[in-house]
Amino acid sequence: MRKIILFRISSKGYPKVKVDGINKYDSLKNLVETFKGWEFICVADNCDSDLIQNLKSNYQFDQLIETSLGNPGSFWKLYEIALEIGKEDDLFYFIEDDYLHLPQAPQALEEGLRYFDYVTLYDHPDKYKLSSLPVNPYAKRNRYSESTEVVEGPTQWWRTSNSTTMTFAVTGKTLKADADLWAITKTAKKDFDYDNFCIITKQPFMARSRYFKQMPRRLKFWSKPKRYLGICIPSLALHLEQAYLKPGDEARFSLPPQAHPSKLK
Repeated sequence: MRKIILFRISSKGYPKVKVDGINKYDSLKNLVETFKGWEFICVADNCDSDLIQNLKSNYQFDQLIETSLGNPGSFWKLYEIALEIGKEDDLFYFIEDDYLHLPQAPQALEEGLRYFDYVTLYDHPDKYKLSSLPVNPYAKRNRYSESTEVVEGPTQWWRTSNSTTMTFAVTGKTLKADADLWAITKTAKKDFDYDNFCIITKQPFMARSRYFKQMPRRLKFWSKPKRYLGICIPSLALHLEQAYLKPGDEARFSLPPQAHPSKLK
């Protein structure tokens, strides 16, 4: 079994307020140190010359591909590479350039894929109604969180979820079987992570405009088997978007003190 990191990095990106004192180089350094012994394939999309030079000078990737495809297109480039080289029992981790990981992350990914088709190590705070953030539509239906099932693994607790970001792990078998669903990212103008996961995990339909737009793809992929997305609880990865920090994240991930909007009032 090969264990392969499929890493995307860019000088551009969607406008987000990132965690103070942590940048994409810190994210990559953490990734390389945490996933020692894994193969690393990097797509550098729309990167400026300084970033490209830094990648070439300071990191030994198994492959480094320069592209100008945009966020969805660069994801599909990595997916195509995985389709070419992957065998059914290989483990692939698609990862973006704005995450940090705790040391247990590699072992947890392998554990989670024993139970689930897709695995993420990032537990989204918007899936919980006690969060002060905007709440995921499926979480709004319940008192505390989205509907979920819980699994106790040898080292981690896991729960099912309706969706995650474009950072997730999958086996070669599932990657090949679901290529038709993810192929939309080849020409998409924006990320389809939420909609794709709602379709592939067969979430209940909602009478809202966004879900009506999902209908053609829901029908197209109706015959595909339901997939299960597992989330590690507590999380072993942190998305470096300041708005989604949870209490305790600074201490768990050794972050510099953050100026949270709530603290500025």
